[in-house]
Amino acid sequence: MTDEAQPQSTRSLHRLIYFSRQRLADDPPPNEQVEAIVRASIRNNREVAVTGLLLVHDGWFIQALEGPMTAVLTTYRRIIEDPRHEAPVVINAAPAASREFADWNMCARSLSAADEAIIDALEMRDAFEPTRLNERSALRLLKAVRDIQDRTSLSAATR
Repeated sequence: MTDEAQPQSTRSLHRLIYFSRQRLADDPPPNEQVEAIVRASIRNNREVAVTGLLLVHDGWFIQALEGPMTAVLTTYRRIIEDPRHEAPVVINAAPAASREFADWNMCARSLSAADEAIIDALEMRDAFEPTRLNERSALRLLKAVRDIQDRTSLSAATR
């Protein structure tokens, strides 16, 4: 199938994965600041068909953004201008065949002590260090977090 024959939505779908250091003030509390980031992200992302997942752990943000290339790049530009993100680094930015995080305009998750097994399972047994992630390992980590989020949401919905 040529590019011309592919649907526009497939041709233009992009995924960008980055990490940055958190630069959150003590007041309001960091968890409230992350909640504010997520609320604004949901509102903004819904308007431009961007979905994704934000992982908050040990002073880091790791995030996947998916959607039309222009919208993803505009969203990332807003992130790098946000003073709550320090020294953002793109791990990967490329066309994507499908969305991995289609269910969320933005979902944020902090890893709890119970979730630490994810880090161990992904062979990151030393201190959590996103600078060692590559495209494959970062996506694997975020997908594992997505799966936990799905199970947690399903569990909460069935109670």
